[in-house]
Amino acid sequence: MKSQNKVWCAVAAVVLAVILVGCTTTRITSQVNREAVQRNFSKLLVHSSFQNLEYRQLAENKLCAELAAATGVTCLRSITVFFPGQKYTVEQIAERLSELQIDAVLTFQPTGSGTSSTYIPQRSYTTGSATVIGNTVIGSSTTQTYGGYNIRTPWANFEAVLWSTSDDKAVWYATAASEGNALAGWDGLISSASSKVVSKLVSDGVFRKLSR
Repeated sequence: MKSQNKVWCAVAAVVLAVILVGCTTTRITSQVNREAVQRNFSKLLVHSSFQNLEYRQLAENKLCAELAAATGVTCLRSITVFFPGQKYTVEQIAERLSELQIDAVLTFQPTGSGTSSTYIPQRSYTTGSATVIGNTVIGSSTTQTYGGYNIRTPWANFEAVLWSTSDDKAVWYATAASEGNALAGWDGLISSASSKVVSKLVSDGVFRKLSR
């Protein structure tokens, strides 16, 4: 019994450690437009649609950094090309893309978010010891209680589309679902989804992996 209680205490400690570390996972599904994929993109603009400027900066920074590192493509962030908060006409946007010789635009946006709740049932574990002194037994025990609370975990869904500027065709389309643990936040969800988008673009053959 004593060894079993030690095992349960160790398991509880591991579970607690996992909870206390922000962790996020992402599942992604993608499809390539075979009619438009046979082309090489060398200069890319990344545009993320978040009302929160911090999240927009995070997504565009993450996507550009990982795309450049993985493929060697020149990547520009839309927040450095089009000032946030200012409205631009379609003609102004097209002119600016042409001036910068942008041949593809990657859009990234959230499509839904929320939290899930999981109840951790309460359990108690008792450990004890006993010492025999003559005809007397002296014992002690300690009871530890775990659980009895809800854990709320965040989730978010995203959409990513790669557009060719030469003919305005969608070259690649993907949806991603990110989930985090109790300490994960929007920054973790965005970072995880952004990394998966870049990995999927490479594995789908849309961008060639940079040779080391």
